[in-house]
Amino acid sequence: MRIIVHHAFTDAQIDELRDLANGHEVLVATTTEEAVRLVASAEVLVARFTKEVIEAGRTLRWIQSTSSGVDRFLLPEPCHGDAVLTSMAGVKADQGSEHAWALLLSLTRGIHLSVQRQQAKQWQGGGPRVVLRGSTLGIVGLGGFGTGMARKATGFGMPVLAVDLLRTDRPTGVDELQPATTENLHALLRRSDAVMIACPLTRLTQGMIGAAELASMKSSAFLVHVTRGGIIDEQALVQALVEKRIAGAAIDVTAEEPLPSDSPLWEAPNLIITSHQAAGSQHGQRQMFESVRDNLRRYLAGEPLVNVVDVARGF
Repeated sequence: MRIIVHHAFTDAQIDELRDLANGHEVLVATTTEEAVRLVASAEVLVARFTKEVIEAGRTLRWIQSTSSGVDRFLLPEPCHGDAVLTSMAGVKADQGSEHAWALLLSLTRGIHLSVQRQQAKQWQGGGPRVVLRGSTLGIVGLGGFGTGMARKATGFGMPVLAVDLLRTDRPTGVDELQPATTENLHALLRRSDAVMIACPLTRLTQGMIGAAELASMKSSAFLVHVTRGGIIDEQALVQALVEKRIAGAAIDVTAEEPLPSDSPLWEAPNLIITSHQAAGSQHGQRQMFESVRDNLRRYLAGEPLVNVVDVARGF
């Protein structure tokens, strides 16, 4: 069996995978061109990969993504053939949810404005100073990021409303959970003082937060998004911020990345932009490796894999 690893694991980690493979061939591809060449006769691919690499892997039986989101492989059409596709869903939940809270607290305490004034050497107050305790948090999607967000809301004394496509059990910190219908989404947006988007990008969620949804929010509410670009209609978001129909927003992801310099998002008032960094942490490399190692052990032993993607639902 040939196993291709197209990810920057350490030499020690690659050696550990080779030991686990017990005689099966483990090859490392450092460039896309090398990955395309090697994957042509491979059974397993571990990578944060491009469509070009996948389409070259005609003999692949299992693809392990080192990303939580797999929309790039399923939209507009699946490109992974008959191979089983697994993701890093849930592996980066702590850092993703912490990043969302960092963004929300920056908005509610005006930290981003204070940083701007510090750079200008201005000792100046003003800006929002909102207390979150007792406010209502709405969470769209209760995967790893969403459940992490909800747990942290308990410490702030915030009741949590949530909608989810599949989940029926209420995880820790969630007070109300409803199916993710349009009606329930709009009800959540109307009732929430802060909204965190934590769902994957699929055919159902693409453009899900548009002008009508933003109009449903309170004018005093904040919007935070840290999962995948394309879920929020960016033009509608800019318009809502310009017209002060919501109090502020923070996004870690955009439909086009890197965000073009001429995007109106850069100039939108009271919008914080971070550059797709919510999933990063000092533990990220180890967490990804441990997830890959566990799934490879399962694959070699003929056991069920973890985080198998349902192609029909998109995650």
